[in-house]
Amino acid sequence: MIKKFTFTLALWVMYITVCSQVPNDNPLKTRLDSIVNNACINYFKNSKRVGFTLGFTASDKSYIYNYGETAPGSGKMPSAKSIYEIGSITKTFTGLLVANAVLEGKLKLTDDIRKYLPSEFINFKYPNGETVKVIYLLAHVAKLPKNFNENNGQITERIFLENFRAIKLDTLKEFKYSYSNIGYQLLGYVLEKIYQMPYQDLVQKYIANPLKMTNTKVSYEDNSQILRGYDKNKDEASATLAAFPSAGGLRSNITDMLKYLKYQLESKDELVKLTHRITSGDIDKEAHAIQWAIGKLWNWDYYLTTDGGTNGFRSFCIIYPDYKISFIILSNQTDENAGGGLYRITAAIFNELKNSR
Repeated sequence: MIKKFTFTLALWVMYITVCSQVPNDNPLKTRLDSIVNNACINYFKNSKRVGFTLGFTASDKSYIYNYGETAPGSGKMPSAKSIYEIGSITKTFTGLLVANAVLEGKLKLTDDIRKYLPSEFINFKYPNGETVKVIYLLAHVAKLPKNFNENNGQITERIFLENFRAIKLDTLKEFKYSYSNIGYQLLGYVLEKIYQMPYQDLVQKYIANPLKMTNTKVSYEDNSQILRGYDKNKDEASATLAAFPSAGGLRSNITDMLKYLKYQLESKDELVKLTHRITSGDIDKEAHAIQWAIGKLWNWDYYLTTDGGTNGFRSFCIIYPDYKISFIILSNQTDENAGGGLYRITAAIFNELKNSR
């Protein structure tokens, strides 16, 4: 009995210690604040964590909480203005841009991708004669490699295209999901050629400006709010340099991303409808739309989720359409367990929000 009490006391002391050491702006005035705090503090039991900004929407209200530091040992908390790399969440923006091009009649999802590439790509097809269609790239079923070996932040257009010409495509035997960053980089390249403008300008014109997202970009004139990222050992990681940014080169802050989630959650826009359409899989086992995973929890709660990871950042997003609830967490540290840890934060808060309805 004494041993059990001692062990429990030790755990409680450890929890209080962690709480006191993690800077945060949680006012702890409501039950929801307490649920948020417990979930977030648990994440920092891993001593290698640095910081994150959590945002979520529920019942037409938006909530923002900041935990941790902008840099190890700095004592400075992130804020709603802090700019993080969002990694592959960028692909949802690329999906919207492709959907926009479709609705404008500039391309078709069933088009042979060679239609938008230089003439020397005549042999860029499967051995059985099947062509690589736009939708195959969007749906991650083109059977392309995940990445090129080169640093994609530094390769030129010539090398980028040479890498694609060197790919030996396998016969398209089945419509099978196989994640590829370079497929989305190619889509970004095609969009730039169709519209004759850089990817960042496309994002600004068709997404960021209409939604008043003023801090979602590839590059910035003012770098003062841009955070540095950290790896699994809490060492500073190299920033993402994206010469072909459409697969993971965007940065953003929590304020912008909450606007983006509201658009994804509430909009009846045809672009959103198209990108949420299932392209492969079974929703009961988790299906895939255009860079969104779609599925159901054990109790049949329906969700859409996407995430992103770069050298020093991890981001996680999940939407529950039936409840009008959405979450986004932007973190400036990553390791193999970070994604799962961020999901658990949202799950704890979602259960509270759902049960209190």
